[in-house]
Amino acid sequence: MTHRPTAAEAVALYDAFARDYDRSFDTEPMRRVYERLAWERVAALLPPTPGRVVDVGCGTGRNAERLRALGHEVVGIEPSPEMRAVLSGKSALADGFILRPETMEDAPLPEAGADAVLAMGSLQYAADPRGALARFVRWARPGAPVCVLVDSSIALTFELLRLGRGEEALVRLDEGCGVFAHAGRRSGVHLFDAGRITALLREAGLARVEACGILVTASAQGREGCAAAIRADEEGVLALERRLQEVPALTDAGKHILAWGYRDPA
Repeated sequence: MTHRPTAAEAVALYDAFARDYDRSFDTEPMRRVYERLAWERVAALLPPTPGRVVDVGCGTGRNAERLRALGHEVVGIEPSPEMRAVLSGKSALADGFILRPETMEDAPLPEAGADAVLAMGSLQYAADPRGALARFVRWARPGAPVCVLVDSSIALTFELLRLGRGEEALVRLDEGCGVFAHAGRRSGVHLFDAGRITALLREAGLARVEACGILVTASAQGREGCAAAIRADEEGVLALERRLQEVPALTDAGKHILAWGYRDPA
């Protein structure tokens, strides 16, 4: 049975998740840490002077708030009505923020109008990730960064094997898709390894492509072990993860893969 995502399925899932979404980063240690680690990397990629940043799948506006605090104008794309409802109540986004309610495939953004394009956990819900990436690159100005955060197929394989679900692990690898569920709603998600996502970025027209693993310790310790380590010493886990990010061989072991490149200025 295939688990390929559809827009309707993803919107229904995040409609159900919206009211709990921000709170989940406070109550779930792994979510909090992967968000901190990913943002550190993203912040280093942003232009040094304020510009226009496209936030694809901006959700409740968590990264948009950070971008506004740095002075950037933000264009957020969010198709979930309930996520948009939470976002609309955030005063930090009252100015300098433009919201597009379409999907990433349908949002009518101008070509070469963005100083950075971010898709933090949203690309995996695209029906066609290759086509979506091509759109992201067209939105970026020549020389601007495009950055995506996706789920690792290899890390999920380790997790399923640890749980004794070997057949499911093989199915997920064969399909290249997994499932995310919340509050009785489910959506398929595309899974990636570092080789696949970096190849797609290059194919889309990006240069100087790189990637790193986010939450490598989760593959070594399992979800419960990683969460316990974070609760015991969050700063220590963050420091270790920052060092593990610098080891290219461990990229696929990250629960998530952060990958980025720059639109060819030629």
